[in-house]
Order: sequence, then C-alpha cells, then structure tokens
Amino acid sequence: MRRLLAALPLLLLAACTGNPSDSQTPRSADEPSWSVPCDPGTTPVEGVGELELDCLGDGAPTAVGADGKPLVVVLWASWCVPCQAEAPEIEAFFQANGDQVGVLGVDTADTDDAGRWFADDFGMTFPSVADPDEAVRIGLGVPALPGIALVNADGTVAELIVQPGVTAESLAEAAGVAFGLELA
Repeated sequence: MRRLLAALPLLLLAACTGNPSDSQTPRSADEPSWSVPCDPGTTPVEGVGELELDCLGDGAPTAVGADGKPLVVVLWASWCVPCQAEAPEIEAFFQANGDQVGVLGVDTADTDDAGRWFADDFGMTFPSVADPDEAVRIGLGVPALPGIALVNADGTVAELIVQPGVTAESLAEAAGVAFGLELA
C-alpha cells in the first residue's frame, strides 16, 4: 500500500504529460467561429457621443447608437463571472424581443479573441462591439461589469442596471417599463 501511495504522484505526473502531438490542438490556437455582424447606430447614446468601435463579429467600424428603436446596451467581458451567468438570459431576451428592441453587446476591457470565444460558447446571436478602453462603461457611468443601459430611440438613457443577476424576465420587465412596451 505504501508503494502505491508513493507511486501515485508519479502516475499523476505521467498522466498529465505526454506527447503534444497526441493531444488535440489547444483552444487558444484555434480561431473562434463567432462572427455576428453589427449595424451602425444612427442616434448617438447620451454620455457616449458619436463613438465608433470595431464590431467584434467582423471588425467593421460601428457607430454605437440607437437605430430608430429602443436599445439595450449590455456591457460584458469573457473574464466577468456574473456575465457568464447573464449571457444566456440576455440571449433569451434578444430572441423574445429583438423585433421591438435592439440589443448591442459591448465586450469591455477584453481581447477580441476571448470575446469571440465567449460569444461563441454562449451562442450569442446579437451583435457586439469591442471596447478595450472601456469608453462605453466610463461614458455611461457604469461602475463595474456587468452593466446594462436601457437607451430610448432618441439616445437618452432611460435606466442603468448595475446589479448582477439579470434574467430574461427581469430585463423584459425593466425594458418594458422604461420603453413603454409590452415585452415577453
């Protein structure tokens, strides 16, 4: 029994090492496949101004703003643990209400590849822009991630949601009240 216990660390070390050619390619060497394009906003968001950021999906410069309908601006990052819990909820909200309310994700203080992996992993179908310098978060006055701005069609901010734990239902309720809409 002592020999087994003494050999256990060596067995574990052997299991963790091996020929790299025998293993799969590490995820970091792969390219993320997520590529949702962005539509530029036509009405600047209050506090953000006429800011252009690169679309996370296709790299195109994208004006951050509303486009004739209310907009939910979701600040997230791959490293943000509460953002991971909220991502499926934001996606469910978008699927149920995207015809009435625009959704724009803002990948904040992150790398493009990490952001695309995050969006790919969570099956996000709404567009997102890359904001490595946190211009949107700072401009809106969001203290930390996650954060959500409910933006009227005229670009004014109706409400900020800065507490983590948003669900599709709670977001639909808050956005419905802020925008005067019946949302699912």
